[in-house]
Amino acid sequence: MNASRFAAFPEDFHAVAALYDNDMDGNNVVHDLVYPEVFGPGEYIGQFSDNSASELVAMGAAMDLPDGSSVLDVGCGTAPVATLLATRFGWRVTGIDVSATPLRKAAKRVAEAGLADQVALVNGNVYTHDFPEPFDGIYGTGAFCHFDPSRLFARCRDLLRPGGRLAFMERVRTGELTDDEWRRLTEEWACPTVNTVEEYRQHLDVAGLRVDEVRDLTPTFRDWQDRSVVVRLRRRTEIVALTSEQYFETSTRLADHENAVTKAGKLGYVLVTATRVDG
Repeated sequence: MNASRFAAFPEDFHAVAALYDNDMDGNNVVHDLVYPEVFGPGEYIGQFSDNSASELVAMGAAMDLPDGSSVLDVGCGTAPVATLLATRFGWRVTGIDVSATPLRKAAKRVAEAGLADQVALVNGNVYTHDFPEPFDGIYGTGAFCHFDPSRLFARCRDLLRPGGRLAFMERVRTGELTDDEWRRLTEEWACPTVNTVEEYRQHLDVAGLRVDEVRDLTPTFRDWQDRSVVVRLRRRTEIVALTSEQYFETSTRLADHENAVTKAGKLGYVLVTATRVDG
């Protein structure tokens, strides 16, 4: 396997939960302020990932699952994607997340959408939670970066029925990172590693998941990244009033660094779809 010259960090879900429950707790209100302007009219639905609503629907369409399919959302956050895809495609979605804070808003979102019988929420770990039945599909939107891909894809295969579909949107390494860039993109985001497309392909193949498509979303990702920094800086006073100076500094620093690495051609974004293969 084409490993990076950098050692991967171990998965740390306590750090992930702390990032979103504490350090980035203000995301819930700040995203509602910043991202309608970043994505444009009708394209912000409350998502934390760097994907417009149109891109999220395109991911759902690429999974090609019929109405009534049972689908798992890994790292569902406040469940905007789960409610969007459940409504758009008629799926029964289970959202799971290790962070409790986003799930409180998720429960309210699901109830207000009238989807309590269609969207279930779990505060737990995808590796250890006992799901009652296999899924027709599994997806993640900007959440898979927090996982060891070899371990996660093996678990996804086990959770999928034969022929089940996997899809994820995630950042990928497209250039040589410095030591500091690697640390910031991994340790500061509670991410074990930053994979290339080829590394993702190989991890999926080893897990028994056949890659069907890799769609390059880097051009729009670069646009979203740049706009998110510009809008945050321009609306600093409002953001600080809603959260704190510490939150503003932390969130802007993380966004600005990721934006700089993306502009340098070292970071991209892709949609990957794959199918569980047997025999």
